[in-house]
Amino acid sequence: MATIGAFAVIFDAAGQVLCVKANYGSCYWGTPGGRVETGESPAATLKREVFEETGYLIEPGHLIGVYAKPYRDDLVLSFRATILAREPWRPNQEIAEIGFFSPVALPEGMGVIARTRIMDAVTNQKGVYRVFEVPDLED
Repeated sequence: MATIGAFAVIFDAAGQVLCVKANYGSCYWGTPGGRVETGESPAATLKREVFEETGYLIEPGHLIGVYAKPYRDDLVLSFRATILAREPWRPNQEIAEIGFFSPVALPEGMGVIARTRIMDAVTNQKGVYRVFEVPDLED
């Protein structure tokens, strides 16, 4: 059965995007989010994962798109989100670092798929459906 993830693209007032650097796998940069748990809606997943990974309380916005990786049996839902508030946060077992980056100067170590989701948000896409047939080096 496919895994389903919900990820947020969050911009600050200057138009920079919130990125997180994982402490697991290849320690890649991406947008905050994670796997939808049993009995959980994608919006609830988004709120939980963004808070756990960054300390930000958010309001999910529109669906940017659906991103399929058949080679991994994985489906990602990408949403715009707005920051409501922030609680104290520090690096933990899951996330090493967070930061806001210009969409034209994203951090090294971010894969093509995460970059694609961000650029779809930058261009205000809604309801995009993309299939990635070949593994990404940063995936």
